Amino acid sequence: MLMPIQVQLLAAWFTIRDHAVELTRQARDERGELTGNVIFLAALAVAAAAIAAIVYAKLTSNANKIPG
Repeated sequence: MLMPIQVQLLAAWFTIRDHAVELTRQARDERGELTGNVIFLAALAVAAAAIAAIVYAKLTSNANKIPG
């Protein structure tokens, strides 16, 4: 069962991915795909940071539940 935050993250991930794909298509020019790759990597970095923050929050929450 997905928790509300997980559903929001998945929705955000798909939105960012779709936007990055569209920006990559628009950014292509005669010099190649450098701009598109940078945009895509930036979107992946944002997604990775969000996932890391969620994992950290869950670990901290579970650690605080341990008595002692």
